[in-house]
Amino acid sequence: MVTEQYDIKTNIKIGQQIFENLPNDIRPSWAGLVLSRFDRYIKNIPNSISELYQIIDDKDRWKDAHEQFTKIRVFGLENKNYEPEIYLRLVELVAKVTYNASGQSAPFDSNSGHYIASLALKATEYFEGNRLEEEVKSALLLFSRNKKFKDNLTTAKDFLVYKKIDDILWFDWDPIGINDLAPRDEYQCYVLEIFGLVKSNADRQEIAKRLHKFETENMGMSGTLENCLTIADKILKAH
Repeated sequence: MVTEQYDIKTNIKIGQQIFENLPNDIRPSWAGLVLSRFDRYIKNIPNSISELYQIIDDKDRWKDAHEQFTKIRVFGLENKNYEPEIYLRLVELVAKVTYNASGQSAPFDSNSGHYIASLALKATEYFEGNRLEEEVKSALLLFSRNKKFKDNLTTAKDFLVYKKIDDILWFDWDPIGINDLAPRDEYQCYVLEIFGLVKSNADRQEIAKRLHKFETENMGMSGTLENCLTIADKILKAH
């Protein structure tokens, strides 16, 4: 049994350490990654939250997160029966962290990011099973095990791209159709090669052909190049 001292869900100091170890320019993407773990569990993601993801993906728009926070807050006030309410509180924190990273005036509380870890894990309790909790914890701890990320922004960004590719192959590509059954590492042997293609500025056709080759030659599946092109587009957008 995890003692409270080491429980991320109840010990805010752990959340503080996780957040403070992140370079400023990585914080919005990290917070967005944590939030995205819930996407497949929320039936209808409000437009104000979908718009927040778009802001996170464009550093020049981080300053817009202040106004987006207001939209999210208004949505919550107008939908008092929205469940889980704790999810909306998490979204608000992500908006705050994103705006603060922009360096604009009148920032939100500087400790807003300290509560993301605890709140995200508490939000998983609303959903059945422990798969979501595992995914959230994995995203939370993505950078905490290696202190070099704090001092090397390029390495941190690359690691985040690597994680996003891993997610896309697991959730979107999934040629065998097992992402709700098999261990999470089923496709991880292909991530490094695709990441290498992205880093070498490969185009969508090259990435799609490699994915199709994995499907047909490595797995013996009858995947289509058209679907692989769709996945390639998602991978390039993540970069």
